[in-house]
Amino acid sequence: LQSSNGLTALVYAALFNHPAVVRRLLRAGADTAARSANGKTALQLAKEKGHAECVEAFKKHVQEVVAGRPTATAAGGAGAGGASSGGASSAGSRVAKTLSPAVAAGRASSGVVAVSDAVVAAAGRGEEEAVLAWLEGGGRVDATFEHTFGDGSRASGMTLLMIAMANGHAELAEALLRRGADVSLHASDGSTALGLAAANGREKLVELALRHGAEIDQRHCTK
Repeated sequence: LQSSNGLTALVYAALFNHPAVVRRLLRAGADTAARSANGKTALQLAKEKGHAECVEAFKKHVQEVVAGRPTATAAGGAGAGGASSGGASSAGSRVAKTLSPAVAAGRASSGVVAVSDAVVAAAGRGEEEAVLAWLEGGGRVDATFEHTFGDGSRASGMTLLMIAMANGHAELAEALLRRGADVSLHASDGSTALGLAAANGREKLVELALRHGAEIDQRHCTK
């Protein structure tokens, strides 16, 4: 899948200065040659933006490859229980702050329980009990909805997993994945769970998405 601006998770992490996420993606085998729409690689963007720690992560990765040391990190390895590499960059943050009024509460015409504003808000706060109660009441784990992000952009096709990933709520994301949430889904603007986690510096969530089969070099869109 190719988004309008053609960015991979690695490019997002470098662009928004999340070195821990850059290291995690490099160790997982991310394509360092992938380029943005304007032809820049993740390393070139990091240098251009003056993100020294990200640049250093690339240099160290090259040294490890040349030296023949393994760079792949086993699932559950270092960092698996760790914290995020920091808050999202203000320039690239897609952490949801404002809920779309277009999201309908109650039941859709098909009889499927629609995702209400309250449920989306609960997911944004990482309130696992409330979200699971909604699922037990008939909600679908991959039900989609329209959403307005903190930067004012809007997207349809968003899922609760994407919201949990963007906001760094690992326990909720894990609970949704255990219930069958599809990590490969993408919203109308190209956003994916992995892309949102990477753009917002959520190292643990990036690893979680990869562990559940997210395509590491899939191209994403976050505005």
